[in-house]
Order: sequence, then structure tokens, then C-alpha cells
Amino acid sequence: MSGQTSDFVKFSNLTGEAINELDQAKNEIEDRSNKLRELAMQSNARFNEIFRVNTELKEKIEFLQNLASTLSLRNEELEKKNQELEKQKAENTRLAADLRRNLEKVVLKEKEIEIQRDQLERQVNEKTDELLKSQKLAIIGELASRMAHDLRNPLSTIKNVIELMENKQKIRIEEKLMYYGKLHRAIERISHQVDDVLEYGKATRLNLQTENIARMINQIISDGNFSPNIKFNVEKSEVKVNVDIRKMEAVFTNLFINAAQAINENGSITIRILDNGQNVMIAVEDSGPGIPEDALPKIFDPLFTTKQTGTGLGLSICKRIVEQHGGSITAKNNPTTFLIRLPKNF
Repeated sequence: MSGQTSDFVKFSNLTGEAINELDQAKNEIEDRSNKLRELAMQSNARFNEIFRVNTELKEKIEFLQNLASTLSLRNEELEKKNQELEKQKAENTRLAADLRRNLEKVVLKEKEIEIQRDQLERQVNEKTDELLKSQKLAIIGELASRMAHDLRNPLSTIKNVIELMENKQKIRIEEKLMYYGKLHRAIERISHQVDDVLEYGKATRLNLQTENIARMINQIISDGNFSPNIKFNVEKSEVKVNVDIRKMEAVFTNLFINAAQAINENGSITIRILDNGQNVMIAVEDSGPGIPEDALPKIFDPLFTTKQTGTGLGLSICKRIVEQHGGSITAKNNPTTFLIRLPKNF
């Protein structure tokens, strides 16, 4: 019994040790299992991380491939552009060479033109001198023609008066005084008309006197050698103005002569006088066909005329005299009317 007990004890001791070893092994196995699970989890996480990184790398590789393709296309485009630029550069070089050649031609042409211009300038100067000489001679002739035209009327008055005096054996003192008055006024008019032509363009001083406009106009008509086929209608008026009588007589005489020529010495000439406060308006109207519309704006220009004879100084002198008095003169058609505005200057 004691032997069996001893063996049992031994067996029990052995079994206890085995169980302890088994427990230890179990614990080690569990520890290793836990470590393996932990390692598996770490490995799985690492795998996921590697997979994610791999995916990102793949995307970056694709991006880089696309970028490389784009850059390749850009490089091809740049290469084409460079080729085009090279061609353009060659073309520009060719054009620059052409421009230089053309510029040389232009310089030569400019020199030729400058030489031709100098020659033309000399020719123009020569022709201008010749033309000025011709114009001076023409103006002298025109002035002489104008003087003859303007002097013909007072000379006709002198001739008629002398013939009347010669044909009358006995002349009363009153008639003599009347005839001498006409001769004196005609001679004065000749003298003043000559002075006007010689002094044309000069600012001569006015010799202002108070005068009845209607009386002045009637006197001019009475002294003038106008055709009996012309009917003068002068409105009655007592309006007076402060004017240079000699100069204003020349103005109205010129207007009346022009009107008489416009109606071919057969028709009517009407003179209207209007007192407009500080000014006097005198309208000289004729029954003629009128002034050509294209000539109307230029009739007061010096040397402009629509007549075959005459210098065109008449209306220009009239305008200068009226403006010298501080007035104005205008013309219109339908009917042909010259309107003079004169300040009273009292």
C-alpha cells in the first residue's frame, strides 16, 4: 500500500508538473496567439497603408504620364512654332533687305524730286513774275477802262449843258446859274471819281455834312445823263443824315448807272427811304432780270464783274464808302434791290 501510495504521490507530482507545464504552454500559446493576432492586425493595417500608397502612386504615375504626354504635345507645338518663327525670321530678313533696297530707291527718287522741285520752283517764280507783270498791266488797263466808264456820265452832262448854252442866243441869269451849277457838280464828280480810283484801298477821311437824302438823290438824277425811257420813282422824305456828300453821291451814281444798264435803259428804278430810328435805310430797286445767283455772293469783291466791260471796282468802292460811314450795303433778287443802311451820326 505504501508503495502504491508512493507511486501515486509520484504520479500526482508528475501530473501536477505536467499540468503546470501545460498551463504555461497554453499561456505561451495564448500570448503567441495574441501576438500573432496583433501582428496580423498590424500586417493588415500595413497592407492597407501599402495599398493606399500604391493607389496614390498609381494615380501620380498616371498624372505624370498625362503630364508627360501634354508636355510632349506642347514640345511638338513649340517645335512647330519655332519652325514658323524661323521661317518668319527668314521672311523678315528678306523683307528687311527689300526695304533697304526700296529705301535706297526712295532716297534716289527724293533727290530727283528735289532737283525737279527746284527746277519747277524756278519756273514757277519766273512764270509768277511774268503773270504779275501781266496782271499789273491788266489792272492798269481795267482801271483806265473803269475811269472812262465812270467819267462818261458827267462828261455827257458837261457836253449837253455846253450844247444847250451854245444853242441859246439869250440865256437868263437864272438859267446860267443852273447850267453853271450842273457844270460845276459834273466837274467835281469827275475830280472826285479820279481821286477815288487813285486812292482805292486807302482810308481817306470823311468830310461829314448834314444832307437830305431825297434831295441828294434827286439832284444826282437831274444831273445825270440817263435815258428818257427810264422812270425814276423817288419816295418823298425829309430824312437827313450826316455823310460825306461827295462820296455818297459816287455811291448812288454807281448804283443808278448799274441799274440803268441792268434794265437796258428801259424800265423803272425805284428809290425808297425809311427812317429807322438811329439809322436810315435806302433801297434801290430796278425792274431788271436780276443778278445771277452764283454771282450774288461775290458782287462786292474787288475786280469781280459780270459785265463784258468794266473792272468790277464800282460796287467794291461803294461798299468801302458805306462801311467807312459805319453802315452796310447788301443785295438781293426778286426784285433786284440794293439796300444801304446809314447811321444818322447826329
